[in-house]
Amino acid sequence: MQLIKRIEINYLRSLYTANLNALGDLNVIFGKNDSGKSNLLRALNLFFNDEIENEIELDFDLDISDERKRAARLAKGKQFIWIKVTFSLPKNYRGALGEEISIKRQWNRDGEMNETIFPALESPGQQSRLTRFLNDIDFTYIPAIKDLKVYSDLIQRVYEAAAETQEIEEATKLFVASIGDRTLPLSEQLSNVFQGPARLSPPTDMASLFRTLDFAHGDDRHSLLRQKGDGIKARHLPEMLHYINQIESRPKLYLWGFEEPENSLDFQSAELEANRFAHFASRDDTQVFITSHSPAFYLAQAPTGTEVRRYFISKQKFDNGEVLPANAALRIDTFEEAERAMDSAGLLQLPFLIRRIQDFREKLAEQTKEAEHLRSVMASLESPTLFVEGDHDERMFRERLDHFSPNNGIEIKSLGGAPENTDNFFAAVMNAGGLQANQRTFFLLDNDKPGRAAFRRLTGSSGNIQTTQFGNGKFASCLPQTRDFTNFLRRHSLSANQAFFTAEFLYPVDDVARICRMLIRLRENEGDNFSEWSSRISGQYFPGVGQEAFLSLLRAEAGTADWIYARGIPGQLKGAFLSTIQSENVRSPALDEVSNEVLEALTG
Repeated sequence: MQLIKRIEINYLRSLYTANLNALGDLNVIFGKNDSGKSNLLRALNLFFNDEIENEIELDFDLDISDERKRAARLAKGKQFIWIKVTFSLPKNYRGALGEEISIKRQWNRDGEMNETIFPALESPGQQSRLTRFLNDIDFTYIPAIKDLKVYSDLIQRVYEAAAETQEIEEATKLFVASIGDRTLPLSEQLSNVFQGPARLSPPTDMASLFRTLDFAHGDDRHSLLRQKGDGIKARHLPEMLHYINQIESRPKLYLWGFEEPENSLDFQSAELEANRFAHFASRDDTQVFITSHSPAFYLAQAPTGTEVRRYFISKQKFDNGEVLPANAALRIDTFEEAERAMDSAGLLQLPFLIRRIQDFREKLAEQTKEAEHLRSVMASLESPTLFVEGDHDERMFRERLDHFSPNNGIEIKSLGGAPENTDNFFAAVMNAGGLQANQRTFFLLDNDKPGRAAFRRLTGSSGNIQTTQFGNGKFASCLPQTRDFTNFLRRHSLSANQAFFTAEFLYPVDDVARICRMLIRLRENEGDNFSEWSSRISGQYFPGVGQEAFLSLLRAEAGTADWIYARGIPGQLKGAFLSTIQSENVRSPALDEVSNEVLEALTG
């Protein structure tokens, strides 16, 4: 969430002038010790909660900038502290208040706080909406030193948020009633002494009871707050605050101000914590501000669409009445900017670590990617594999195999066409990833002249082109012709050795011809030309067919079985053809039969 768009702070402690523009979902504040990082969060706490720190109100003499105090005395001017916050308003407030609004609050030495709104509000209704908007904002400040009181406060808030639910209310009543029943003899004695009813009753403030709750941590059930280290305890804080935000009865806009969340964390834990904060900031109701010295938070990995902004706070100095730098807050957009800013502040070791960690991450990501690829290749070499002739065949059989046997583990690879000779065959297999001796493999080839020739070279068979096992777990087959296709061959006195039968012909021929004709018309309307395709028949028929049969095939009416069987699907239409077949859910018993035969061979 990017609720706060801009922050301007003037004359608060070490921050003489600090302007933070273009704030993000997660905002990470860097700087040397005593530069003013914490004062930025204290300024927000003062603005929203009217406290410099938790339960510590503004002490004007202590909290005003020393330089501002001196300059005001010399000029005999007023001493004041002011903070201006510009909000990008949620959609439900834009109708009344516009897209953004700025609120300036000024604290004077006399203890008064004056507020100015930009742009000025013109009606009581607008003022009411602004009040409602500000009441919707919940700013929580977590200081650098996280003592037991910090945890107790959050545990109390957990109870207060949960207590509004019916389950907790009933459980509390049962708890109090059980204590009353166990102490009934004492109540009776007291009633006799005082001649009136006396019974234990619940405290008027149950929240104080819950402040003493603890977490039983780990299998050993150790006390989190009294037996675990600071690092383990600190990692509970954002989780507790996130839980409170989730269960509160009325949704709010949550702002978090965390000082140095990496304290007491090892680097790996700091990385996890940084990424966790980025995850919280990705919510549409949470904006996070963090001060840090850790490269882990500089490199926080944010979910897609979440903006991480980085700012460097410099301690301002004064030279002949001029403040340097003029703005204590420098936005860091590039690593080079971070190096320059941190080098000038004597913090070059931080950019050095950030760069080394970033380089390490990139190398690790590259190695991880290579390892995943290698594992994938190794797995594919061991997986049962179906080799088909083309990419569209691969897509066709993938859908059918997954339909009959989800998660079947079968790899499907394309040979790029039927290999013309043995050398080409093995080259095609190697280009597709190769295979291992113990890998169950099925070669499914088109039932045309190149496919039948490849089948015979592979299996050594001279006649049969049906499924043949030719080695340990190795199978091959040419596509079985459908009855419609064999009738086509018979009508035109074509022999089986002349057949030109591809995987698309496994579908019902009426659907194949209809869809092909429809796609040709669509493409012709877009300017494509199919005249050359339509004026020829497959070259596999041409040498062995008589003139009468040739003319019959050439002149076959568009959209008929003879028309499509004589030519096949145009190459440029095969992808669109298959997409249309699948979108129309055209069923093919022949394709299903072949797919089941492949499944049985590769998984049986």
